[in-house]
Amino acid sequence: MCSAETLPKFDLGNLSVLGSPDFRAALDALAVAVYTTDAEGYITYCNPAAASLAGRQPEIGQDRWCVSWKLRHPDGTPLPHDECPMAMALKGRQPIRGQELLAVRPDGSTALLLPHPTPIFDESGELTGAVNLLVDITDRKSAEKDSRYLAAIVESSDDAIVAKDLNGIITSWNKGAERLFGYRADEVVGKSITILMPPGYENEEPNILRRIRSGERIDHYQTTRRRKDGRLIDISLTVSPVRDAFGRIIGASKIARDITEQRRGAAALAARLREQAALYRLTERLHRAQDILEVYEAALDAIQGALCCHRASILIFDKSATDSSAKMHFVAWRGLSPEYRSAVDGHSPWTGEERDPQPIFLQDVAQADALAALRPVIEAEGIHALGFIPLVADGRLIGKFMTYYDLPHAFTDNEIDVALTIARQLGFSIQRMRADEARRLAEEQLRRNEASERARAAELMAIMEAVPASIWIARTPDCRIISGNRAAYELLRQAPDSNLSLSASSDERPDNFCVFSAGKKLSPEELPVQRAARGEMVPNFEEEVRFEDGTSRHLFGNATPLRDAAGQVIGAVAASVDITARKQAEEALQESERRLQIALGAGRMGAWEWNIATGKIIWSPGLEALHHLEPGTFGGTFADFKRDIHPDDLLLVELEIARAMETREDYHVVYRIRLPDRRIRWMEAFGQFSTLGAAMPGKLAGVCMDITERKEAEAQRNLLVAELSHRVKNTLAIVSSIARQSFSVSPDIHEAHRSFDARIRALAQTHTRLAEASWSGVSLETVLLDELAPYHDDGRNNVTLSGPPMMLPPKYALTLGMAAHELATNAAKHGALSVKTGGVGIEWSVDRETDRLHIRWSESGGPPVLAPKRNGFGRLLLERVLASDLGGEVQLEFAPQGLVCMIDIPYPREPSP
Repeated sequence: MCSAETLPKFDLGNLSVLGSPDFRAALDALAVAVYTTDAEGYITYCNPAAASLAGRQPEIGQDRWCVSWKLRHPDGTPLPHDECPMAMALKGRQPIRGQELLAVRPDGSTALLLPHPTPIFDESGELTGAVNLLVDITDRKSAEKDSRYLAAIVESSDDAIVAKDLNGIITSWNKGAERLFGYRADEVVGKSITILMPPGYENEEPNILRRIRSGERIDHYQTTRRRKDGRLIDISLTVSPVRDAFGRIIGASKIARDITEQRRGAAALAARLREQAALYRLTERLHRAQDILEVYEAALDAIQGALCCHRASILIFDKSATDSSAKMHFVAWRGLSPEYRSAVDGHSPWTGEERDPQPIFLQDVAQADALAALRPVIEAEGIHALGFIPLVADGRLIGKFMTYYDLPHAFTDNEIDVALTIARQLGFSIQRMRADEARRLAEEQLRRNEASERARAAELMAIMEAVPASIWIARTPDCRIISGNRAAYELLRQAPDSNLSLSASSDERPDNFCVFSAGKKLSPEELPVQRAARGEMVPNFEEEVRFEDGTSRHLFGNATPLRDAAGQVIGAVAASVDITARKQAEEALQESERRLQIALGAGRMGAWEWNIATGKIIWSPGLEALHHLEPGTFGGTFADFKRDIHPDDLLLVELEIARAMETREDYHVVYRIRLPDRRIRWMEAFGQFSTLGAAMPGKLAGVCMDITERKEAEAQRNLLVAELSHRVKNTLAIVSSIARQSFSVSPDIHEAHRSFDARIRALAQTHTRLAEASWSGVSLETVLLDELAPYHDDGRNNVTLSGPPMMLPPKYALTLGMAAHELATNAAKHGALSVKTGGVGIEWSVDRETDRLHIRWSESGGPPVLAPKRNGFGRLLLERVLASDLGGEVQLEFAPQGLVCMIDIPYPREPSP
């Protein structure tokens, strides 16, 4: 609308009209600023609106060109009044339009004006003045500026600003919306806003439109929208109704802000707050926990609260983790079935010896090859992600806690840090509880020990007074003071509570006794208590206490140091028993034992004892000597006892032992033993049973004696009886033969008597030698010497014997004696012994290969020998008797220089009894 349209319809060519009251009243009532000038530009009229706009009342007829105090160009540069639009219109005699000015009021405020100066001409065309309509465009310009500013803001805003109508059709779409939702403006303008709605959010838009239609503003409504690429984003909506000029709601303006990161940050912050709250509550509850179950419950609450896991558990090693056999077992859990716990109980990804075990997180069990064996069990439990967090205390693994998730779960660094923090607190608390429990048990044990020690001290005091033993106690290492129990004071004949120490000063120590050991008087430093007080253990000491009245007591005991908790010697204690009676009994027993050993030794006997329950056999030294064993070398077992028994007699001994054990009668058996040198000895054993109790097998004890000589005498006796019977018969036969030969061969009765008598004497002489040896045998050398004794001349050495020692059984002795007699008699009568120059040499030897005895009788130096024309008795005896009795062979060689007789008989073994 132009300024002319705002003025009343008057004849503006006639300025006098302005003076009319009606016209002035009309101008004064206008809300539009109007003023007039004359042709020279001086103000002739200014309505109130113009004065208000100028901020001053112009002086009519004085102010020129304009009513404003000062003018400036819109850019702020000054505009002289004579160049203002009114001046230019008067000077140019034409209206000025569209030039904006900035009017400065006296108070410094400004107004943006759009003047409309218009020259006024009269009817003749003469310039008479001008009228100026001032339009205040300050508010409009401000609105335009705001509009442009808002438009710039909308376009440059990071937020999405979207306009839509009441049907949800998009009418505008800024750059922020393009960036946020991924759609260009030309792609969405004219389309429904629901293209941004993800599934599940379809009802949101109708609700928003309903609230907008009702004039409600929606502030900071958080929801989720879908971008063009399909990705979901979190946004915050502010929706305001849009009204037209009449106030009617025609649409909605929506500002959408991406709060995905904000939500993520808020979620992270909430998670941190939740974690910190969980850790705070955990710390507080662990501090207040009174037992291990409270610790486990607090830990499970913290694990589930801070780590948002659906299930959790705690497993602890049942023994020391350094033990390779130790297993982890469930001690607390949430949401796990018994079947699952049973299946995985004892499983651990770490060994008990592992140092610095690291946590293990499996975000998808289906992809975890390490759990292939357990995967069916885990999946059956509905677990799809889990974490293994080690529990460490004092640098060693004590267990673990587990987190379980029903869906695959990516473990963040923060979750891992929180899990490790919980693990540290839990491990520390478990260790603290264990330490508290150990301390409580130790304190309880200490209280019990103290009570026990007090009771024990009272018991020991009562025992010390009651035991029949003497006890001495020194409570300082120097042993200046020694106390004791009642028995100690009574033993030493001292008053109760007096000082018993011989190390005390002369006015305190007792003087009524001295102490001896092995006959030597002991100084105080050598006494057992004083030695123990120097740190020495004095076991099994024996000492004699001799009193001033000449009596004495013998003691046996032990002394040991007393030490403090640091192991330092602070005194000593000794305990001993009076063994005087025992010593006397031992001495009497030793004397009795000595006499017994003398008796056993004299009788060639030894004692033995067999503990049937233990199988232990004890032999006396005398019995070991009978078996030719060194004292103390007998093995002491039944096998050792049987080892020397002759195999032929072993069964007899075992049967006699079994009989005696069964009948509990006396044990008696005679048997042979074989000594280490293979000699045979005869033994006779006697024993008796002694019982140890109704259910105990008891003992068998007795003596064993060597009866070899008796058995040999019995054998000799039996042999003599048999031999006597045999020899009597043989002797009678020999005597009969000698008589018959002596008297039948010799025609001279006197010679026959002499020969018979000599032969009988030779036979008797051999019998005498055998009788002297109890018919056990006689040596060959003795037999020969006896027969040659009448002819032996030591001066001439006419008889020589040469051969090894040879014992002859009786039969051999008698037969060879008769043969030697015949040879000697023949040599004395006819051979070498019949002259002084003659001699006889006899040699014998043994051929070990043929087991034969060779005897050679040779004569020399005698008269020449002539072979006999007939056989006499001597030759018959030699050839027949040696052959028949001994199975021998005889060869006679009648050499001129002397007779040689060769006798070859079986080698006679050593005569046996």
